[in-house]
Amino acid sequence: MPVDTAQSSKSPDSTAEKNNASTGTGATAASAPDKTNSKDTTNSLDKHPSTASTGSADKSGTKDPNGPPDQTSTLASKKSADRSSEKSGPVSDQEFIQNAAQGGMAEVELGKLAQEKGSSADVKQFGSKMVTDHSKADADLKAVADKKGITVPTNLDAKHRASVDRLSHLSGSAFDRAYVHAMVKDHEKDVSEFREEANSAQDPDVKNFADSTLKVIETHLSDIKSIQGKMQ
Repeated sequence: MPVDTAQSSKSPDSTAEKNNASTGTGATAASAPDKTNSKDTTNSLDKHPSTASTGSADKSGTKDPNGPPDQTSTLASKKSADRSSEKSGPVSDQEFIQNAAQGGMAEVELGKLAQEKGSSADVKQFGSKMVTDHSKADADLKAVADKKGITVPTNLDAKHRASVDRLSHLSGSAFDRAYVHAMVKDHEKDVSEFREEANSAQDPDVKNFADSTLKVIETHLSDIKSIQGKMQ
């Protein structure tokens, strides 16, 4: 039988097209995006937002100019300010008179406590010396202040009163140790302040008072350090 050329021309391409249409494959299937992969990518970005940009910023090492100040420099500045505040220049003659009056009254009050509450003969004797010497110094200071029209305090300020009150609650050897420690500390401070005033006072009367009283205070410091050495 002769072959029908019209029918044979439909194969094999027409057959392939039919198969592709029936199976849903071919060009249409190939061009469709992979929904599964697209969803996974979206979820990955949602879980790790801006990972690339953040990493780049971290690696750059660039500091935010508007961010918090460098703690090291801040602490250094604070320490420098603290050291500056600790430095004090010479006080005025009037300030010196006010401070010396407070310190002298405190020494007299503490000397009386030493005579009453101290257990050591050395402490009691030193306390008696404080009452005598500082009462005289207080009288000399008041005379200078009156001459200059300066009113000196007659009552202890809060700081000196607190020191007296603290020691007033002690007795025996506990009082001796606390009193001697306080006297060493106070007289070291007094020697420094009186020496400074003796060198820098503007008023000659104040200068003479500071110079003459300095010698007495230096003797007190030597005596109380000797007592402290015996207690160690």
